[in-house]
Amino acid sequence: MEVKPRETPDQMLHTEALDRRLDENHKSKRKVHKKAKTLRKGFQGEESLHFILGFLEEDKYHILHNLRLKDVFGFFQIDTLILSAQLNLITEVKNFFGTITYDGMGQTIRTANDKEEGFKNHVEQVRMQHLRLLRWLRQFDLPPIPLEKLVVYSDPGTIIKNITNDPAITNTVIHKENLLTKINQFNAIHQSKILSDEQLRKLSYELIAAHTPEDVDVMKLYEVSKDDIKPGVICPSCNAMPMSRIYGKWKCEQCGTESKDAHIAALKDYCILIGNTINNREAREFLMLDSIYITKKLLQKEQFTQIGSTSGRKYILEFQN
Repeated sequence: MEVKPRETPDQMLHTEALDRRLDENHKSKRKVHKKAKTLRKGFQGEESLHFILGFLEEDKYHILHNLRLKDVFGFFQIDTLILSAQLNLITEVKNFFGTITYDGMGQTIRTANDKEEGFKNHVEQVRMQHLRLLRWLRQFDLPPIPLEKLVVYSDPGTIIKNITNDPAITNTVIHKENLLTKINQFNAIHQSKILSDEQLRKLSYELIAAHTPEDVDVMKLYEVSKDDIKPGVICPSCNAMPMSRIYGKWKCEQCGTESKDAHIAALKDYCILIGNTINNREAREFLMLDSIYITKKLLQKEQFTQIGSTSGRKYILEFQN
């Protein structure tokens, strides 16, 4: 069972919001755009395991997603940790297309569209997670339990080459379709029940309690000021901006799409990038409206909590999702 479900990463949402709102000529635009795509692709790869993990016996396994733990060296992150009474399994998920080559120099090389690109060694990455988690677990009064590790490629079209026939790579790197088979192989090796049900619950609790979400200020990270953020309501169909407010609806001048609530996405971007409170003037400027009355009506319609009164009134931007 999923004791720590997968959550949509704030860093991804914040980077995507910045990508939408950052001018093409800004010095950090290319870097922000690339990072936004990388984070989204990684998240989609991790999500793609959900179907496969659903076949695991619910009462036997505890599944924890996106764990970020602290040790003496700082923080380390695990995509998915699978716990059982027999063994624990670290899975590092990679969503890569093209050909992945592990060479004799310890390099991970991706070849796609006739271009080679080097990455940090994925096997060494999961080995380091393995070592750090082993040391982290020593603080608890639990019997030592086998800890296995896998690098899981989520795209079935990814070609994996182990050109030195390194058995460590062969045993560690798989496609997601082989995950259940690999777990069964581990269970055949580690047949003894090490943890009681109570100890398994305790371990899950301690891991969840120790999880520390990463708080990344993307504006600061990419040296972006409030003045660099483009205002306007973005068309939900073609992403053109700004949409115009006409007869109670937002209309896109490029594709003709009409929407009653396209301003909500714009206010979410404002909340993420600028701040979670907004007054009428700030909302008018960001939504590119002229009318104080229309702006007030839109803000009140969303039933945002209000603080202050008259000209000093602010709205606290809170969203359900």
